[in-house]
Amino acid sequence: MLYVPNYAAALRCIGQELQRRKIEIFEITLTDADEFLVEYGDPDPPHTGIFRLLLSPDRIEILDREGEARRRQTRSEFRFDSLTEILRATGKYVDSKRARLRRLSNCCSQTGEVELEYQTRAGDMQSETLAMDFIRQTAVDMYKRRSRISNPVDMLTRRH
Repeated sequence: MLYVPNYAAALRCIGQELQRRKIEIFEITLTDADEFLVEYGDPDPPHTGIFRLLLSPDRIEILDREGEARRRQTRSEFRFDSLTEILRATGKYVDSKRARLRRLSNCCSQTGEVELEYQTRAGDMQSETLAMDFIRQTAVDMYKRRSRISNPVDMLTRRH
């Protein structure tokens, strides 16, 4: 079966895992086997190591179930600037382009920007730097959309 990723969902899971591990600086690349390779700086002092984490589609699915269970158990403060929401919104942006993610990084940014490389459906490679304001607004828009969808009466009556 061909694996067609939903980058918003997959990157949300990766973001939850990175937050859990207290990882702040990272680079994510998609391998030819549709696995996410995460390279990250050692979160513990003296911050000298570079580590790798390889996440298969099956592992992403497990992380998704674990994250869902944690969300049901605890009601933590929702933050649009959390790593989870930043990666989810970035994934949504790639999904909206109907592109294939190649690389995503926050390694070289002083202001929290995200460097993104993706391949278009036509096969062209694109490189962009997404500003944090844009990412936050995308996250807010996604949240608003989910809120409307979670209330079917509002959808049926077209209340906004």
